[in-house]
Amino acid sequence: MKILGIIAEYNPFHNGHLYQIQKAKEQTQSDFVIIVMSGNFTQQGNIAIMDKFKRASLATQNGADLVIELPFIYANSSSSFFAQGAILLLNQLNIIDSICFGSEASDISILESITQKIIHNETKITQDIKENLKLGISFAKAREMSLSKFLNKEELLEITKPNNILAIEYLIQLKKQNSKIAPITIQRKDSSFHDLNLPKDSYFTSATSIRKSIFENNILNIRPYVPDNCYHALTHQTLLSNDILFLPLKYSTITKDKNTLQEIMEMTEGLENKLLKAISYSKNNTELLNELKSKRYQLSKLKRLCMNILLNVTKKDFQDIICSNEMYAHVLAKSEKGKLLLSRLSQEADIPLITKVSKDTIPSLSSIQQKMFSYDLLASNLYSILANDTLNKDYTNKL
Repeated sequence: MKILGIIAEYNPFHNGHLYQIQKAKEQTQSDFVIIVMSGNFTQQGNIAIMDKFKRASLATQNGADLVIELPFIYANSSSSFFAQGAILLLNQLNIIDSICFGSEASDISILESITQKIIHNETKITQDIKENLKLGISFAKAREMSLSKFLNKEELLEITKPNNILAIEYLIQLKKQNSKIAPITIQRKDSSFHDLNLPKDSYFTSATSIRKSIFENNILNIRPYVPDNCYHALTHQTLLSNDILFLPLKYSTITKDKNTLQEIMEMTEGLENKLLKAISYSKNNTELLNELKSKRYQLSKLKRLCMNILLNVTKKDFQDIICSNEMYAHVLAKSEKGKLLLSRLSQEADIPLITKVSKDTIPSLSSIQQKMFSYDLLASNLYSILANDTLNKDYTNKL
């Protein structure tokens, strides 16, 4: 029995995701696919277009056998922490043979070469980044300047591509965690991660372009780019965007003093002053972010900060959780075949397996796991409130 792991967000699930599952199963000759998926909020600081249960269900209808939630603390984080949590979860399942991720690179060897150089020079790179950040530039630019000392021209070009950035972070974490999971990459077909427009000559496009088309009231245009069941789901329910976050965020921000805001994860020195000023006159989420963004503060960081304010994620809680290396596996959906995996996981996983959330779930976890899972539950309820949906869906979700 060979088991493949994939890390995803499926926001929303599209033809490229379907292609990845099919191609990866073929390449690895895997019998089962386990997806580690962001919950209701994603790595770029966006609210998911559909809730985690619907997205997980659609994944199992299109080739996945189990979908496990990546805890909010890791999902709403920079690429390095996102990768750390996802690889940690897959490792501690103890049954994953290989992992597949998309990239712009056609050959994984160049990504592995970059990974080795980064790990070997990590201390110098980290120090360089800190010095570069003092110049007031973005983290991405600071990192690129530091890596230019250790990478050749071809490698430097590869680290600027969005899928490659995450792929390298996955490879770094596989090395750091001494994982036995074998990595493979599948070259992204036709479109880039950040492509904004739907292509006319392909059935593959980015999730970004699909969301853009939907929110511009052109949902009929996405029909060729998503599986039938995904199109049906997208056209038969209310879809959420970050615009809906503004009023709750405004209220949550003004109820906190400066000292409290300074302790929120992703808040850097002085940004709380800029936030309090901007939110007093901004009329919507876009206006607020435009006021806050700069060379130093990229939109993804600012959007993650906003989510942390809404859920009151503190720097201390974040550090306590990521330094613990503790995890659990909260299963959101399964296929018919997935029943066999649940049986095996219950015997072999090194972490708690959560298939049904009840009043006894949290007490059964360690203190760190309780803290992490409480953020997941709070994020779910925030999503339900914004969608005007039933609360406590984690407790009523049935596999």
